[in-house]
Amino acid sequence: MKKTAMLLAIGIMAVIPLTAQIDLPRPNLNPWQTASRSPLFDASRLSMNHSMSFMAGSSSAGYGYYLSNYTNHLKYELSPKLDLALDLNFVNYGSTAGGFKFNSDNQSKVIPEFKLNYRPSDSFRVSVEFKRGYPWLGNDNAWLDR
Repeated sequence: MKKTAMLLAIGIMAVIPLTAQIDLPRPNLNPWQTASRSPLFDASRLSMNHSMSFMAGSSSAGYGYYLSNYTNHLKYELSPKLDLALDLNFVNYGSTAGGFKFNSDNQSKVIPEFKLNYRPSDSFRVSVEFKRGYPWLGNDNAWLDR
């Protein structure tokens, strides 16, 4: 019995390195790339840019405001004639009282915007877009509370 177990152990130890030489098929689990068809999300069609802006103002009475905006611009080309643009705005807004003391109205919000562009020809374009108001465009501050 000992001799059989010893021969079995030596046989298994000899066969294990040989199995490493067999090239077994490996599944492609990458969602960005598939071999048989075009991928749903192709990273080469995605472009990304960033922008940042700061704004501040004050009155002679000492009251003021501040606003900072960081935007991540994403654009995905669905086809040569159709693309989707997404802007994610991170906005920080508040006001100051006399002597440049910050009020308790400081708020930060993420404001999404998107645009779907379709260009069937060079002279014709259809766009569907969604945008939110900003306080510097004359809108009220209702966008901060939503």
